[in-house]
Amino acid sequence: MKKVVLIKGQSNYNVLRYWMDALARGLEKKGIETIVLDGKYSINDQVIALLSLDVDAVISFNGLFLENKEIIEKVIRAPYIYLLIDHPIDHLGRLENLRPQDILTVMDRNDINNLEHFGLNISKTYMLPHAAIELSVEQVEKTIDILVCGSYSDMTTYTKYIESQSSAIFAICKEVIDNCLEDSSKYYIDEFLQAFAKRGVSIELRLNDNPDIIKLVRDIGRYIYSVNRLSVVTALADAGLSISIYGKGWEDSPLMKYPNVIINKSVNYWETQELMRQAKVIMSFQALLRDGTHERVFAGMAARSVVVTNETPYLRELFTEKELMFYNFNDLGAMVEAVQAILKDDEQREKISEAAWQAIKGKHTFEERAQTIIDIFNDVEVH
Repeated sequence: MKKVVLIKGQSNYNVLRYWMDALARGLEKKGIETIVLDGKYSINDQVIALLSLDVDAVISFNGLFLENKEIIEKVIRAPYIYLLIDHPIDHLGRLENLRPQDILTVMDRNDINNLEHFGLNISKTYMLPHAAIELSVEQVEKTIDILVCGSYSDMTTYTKYIESQSSAIFAICKEVIDNCLEDSSKYYIDEFLQAFAKRGVSIELRLNDNPDIIKLVRDIGRYIYSVNRLSVVTALADAGLSISIYGKGWEDSPLMKYPNVIINKSVNYWETQELMRQAKVIMSFQALLRDGTHERVFAGMAARSVVVTNETPYLRELFTEKELMFYNFNDLGAMVEAVQAILKDDEQREKISEAAWQAIKGKHTFEERAQTIIDIFNDVEVH
């Protein structure tokens, strides 16, 4: 790999724009010439011209422009490296357009199974998790007890479609939701398919064949995520702990009634990094993941803060309890006690945050992810 086109698009809080800038710097440090196509400000002729350049690869978070089948078939000649940083269910149309020479990376090892569930056979698929954008070099005064970042997810957004189903389908949806909320080790897509199989029905999760079913599964997952995340924050609020929330929509949440919960306006991704440096504890919620992790974990560790996250097998392989604090959605009492204890113990909190910083240094920033992308590309070329 010597020369690539990087596609820079739009996202909430400008997250993916900052990530792509960081990835570009990482690739350039490895001697790769990078050409950045800014999809937000480029006109069609510029898009076509840059995507058709003679390069080794075109790289994008979430497969930008792949919804246009003509572009992938007639314009892009180089292999397309699709860095999927969301759940596959949100990108099925783009994923279906990948060609045999293209490469897909996922941020949850279980997404290999999900791709099969959705009828997608993408042979060149690799694991590539999120990363920290930078390491906090200097210590910053910790003025925030508990930091929660991200937009509020209103559960009624998802219950409307679920409740509009026939009584038989609604009963299946309720069974799946109840099972997953009762036991967080259960995965909603697996539970959904098993619920139909138990009734003697084999169902296909293919976008073109069953778009309504795909939407239903997606809404079930989002509902479970919304309930779990709100339950975690509510448990902390009920304990009287001081919580600072930054994100859209929280003024419409039940947390508005708590005097110990401060709802702030949303900020961009760069401002979020500074808030993380000021936080003693950063909360992470990964209810949609089964065997992966989210950027918030790496960014919080890079900020020299204590990250409290629900555990996944992948995270357990990467880090120990000396570096992260793990919790289970089904035992929030233990989570609250652990957070209360760590907020009172400055010495222990500093030990964990320092161990966390050391654990990701040289391993989990976008500079390291750039090298992994190069390694993946070379692996594909060899085979």
